[in-house]
Amino acid sequence: MAEEVYKALSLLFRIAALGLSVAAAVVMGTASQLVIIDGSPESSSYSASYSQYNALRYFVAAGAISAVCSAAALYLFAVRADAAVASLPLVPVLDAAAQGFLFSAAGAAFATRDVVGGTGTAAGSWGSNAGGGSVCDSAGAFCGRVIVAAAACAFAAVSAAVAALARDASDGTSGGRRCDW
Repeated sequence: MAEEVYKALSLLFRIAALGLSVAAAVVMGTASQLVIIDGSPESSSYSASYSQYNALRYFVAAGAISAVCSAAALYLFAVRADAAVASLPLVPVLDAAAQGFLFSAAGAAFATRDVVGGTGTAAGSWGSNAGGGSVCDSAGAFCGRVIVAAAACAFAAVSAAVAALARDASDGTSGGRRCDW
């Protein structure tokens, strides 16, 4: 009975991790804003986009890679559970990869938001725009999307970790083994 509960819990959190990681990558991949600076004689403008920051480009790539890892682990866990146990332990490897990408991507996005928002130590060097102040002072919608994507990614990382823990608890109750390798 407890084994089915742990499997259901793991399945639920795997689906949540997959959905949240895809959502985070899509939100970040579409994060851009055109900013018009009104203080100058000829109205100038610039665009704030995720592609201007290496950490945010990493975020999109890591979110996509973690979504693929999560989808493969979900398939192996739910559909091919008997074949996955007999072969190499791919599910734990995919779980670890997804968690690594998600936690590092969330950290990169939060750090970039901190620097771009003007609260970090390097804000003066690359967080400022042509009009002075931080990018988030004039491109608030862009920074808001960065925060939403980073939060979704952090929740996806926690969901992936809980799914792996539930999988391990399920393995521990079925035959007393804790690790397949």
